[in-house]
Amino acid sequence: MAALKLSPSTLKTYARCHYAYALDKVVRVPRYQRVIGAQLHTGRAVHTVLETLVKQPELSREDATLSLERTFSWNAYRDRETAEAAFETARARLDAWVETPYGWGEGETLAVEKLLSAPARDGLVLIGKPDLVRVHPDGTLEVVDHKSGRYVATAEQLKADFQAGVYRILAESRWPHYPRYQVSFSYLATSAVVPVTYTPAEVETWWELLITIAERIQRARSAIENDIALEEAFPPNPGEQCSGCTFYRVCTFRAAVL
Repeated sequence: MAALKLSPSTLKTYARCHYAYALDKVVRVPRYQRVIGAQLHTGRAVHTVLETLVKQPELSREDATLSLERTFSWNAYRDRETAEAAFETARARLDAWVETPYGWGEGETLAVEKLLSAPARDGLVLIGKPDLVRVHPDGTLEVVDHKSGRYVATAEQLKADFQAGVYRILAESRWPHYPRYQVSFSYLATSAVVPVTYTPAEVETWWELLITIAERIQRARSAIENDIALEEAFPPNPGEQCSGCTFYRVCTFRAAVL
């Protein structure tokens, strides 16, 4: 069986609902049948412009706003008023980054929005696309992820997040032999930066967990090939999270949303 590729986003989907993962990666529900939440459109627009700004730091705030207007998914919202409010939120996040662009201008930039992968290990290939990878002035290899929401997670919460664990593994896999590695979450709404570090033993624990998840997914895929129903191989998990699920339109097990 071919190695299974897992990213932070697919791992989070699987953790929330195995059935949603199956609709995404096994059934491959077409894009036009998926529901992309308006807040995701906002975050994606901000990240797209941030990528441009990091690559072209000479751009002005006015340039950034114009780029955001072109990138913004105006039609993703139910009405113009809602769209304009979301756009103002996105612009505020962008302005905050322009004022204090964490991770830019110091040290050496190694990658911007670059797809990274780790060599296969026990049938698992990890992939991810961090916003920025740089060498911090103190010599630490730092992966930076920009967050556009207002909620700031604690270091303990982030340390248990798939994104931090996978990015840490990818960083050392792509750029080995650095004395230290760090994953930093930069919150645009508050200018807060939360760093996360792992010991070598903790990195190994992440590998063990991720390999276990990959093995479960591969067993479920094999079960489907042996005529086991999709919902038996990948049990659904209906609940409050259904209202924001990408597959709400096509999932027959979704919880009712009031």
